[in-house]
Amino acid sequence: MDGDSSSVLLLNSTFEPLTIINVRRALKLLFTKKAHPVEDSPYYLSTVKAKIRIPSVIQILYYVKRPYSRPKFSKKSVFLRDNYQCQYCGKYTNKPTLDHVIPRSKNGTNDWHNVVTACPDCNNKKGNRTLKEAGMTLVKPPSEPKHMIYSTILTPANIKRWEKYFYHKEKIQKALTSLSSATV
Repeated sequence: MDGDSSSVLLLNSTFEPLTIINVRRALKLLFTKKAHPVEDSPYYLSTVKAKIRIPSVIQILYYVKRPYSRPKFSKKSVFLRDNYQCQYCGKYTNKPTLDHVIPRSKNGTNDWHNVVTACPDCNNKKGNRTLKEAGMTLVKPPSEPKHMIYSTILTPANIKRWEKYFYHKEKIQKALTSLSSATV
């Protein structure tokens, strides 16, 4: 099995992403009736007597209360937050770099609100200048994510495949706006 077929997204009973688990653990939760499949992958596990469809996403049947913990700031977590997309030109890149919106030499901080993913071309073009000085704009302003799943197997392909399960502030606000306008 490749990296994409051997990982399964585990959702809480409220459809919040909890973690990424391996196929063996996912099947164990399904067979013990502690979870149910939400989305299947195109892969199968063959046994002597049967072919079992491997799930891509499963939902646990009971609520797991997790205390809020701030996502750890790191190079990989910034890439995951920005979905490996350059925040200046919008191009997806296999070899992203980090860029400080306000350069460190101009008292810019090294945190969620000042660091973005950039392609090497845009990073070189911006250099040690501010956005205004470089004449560049951001695709979206940097912010601290509300939650983030850390895993060595969370790849750009998995992010794309499970994108609808990760809550985005804009999507939630749109849903709330449409609900409030429908009830009025």
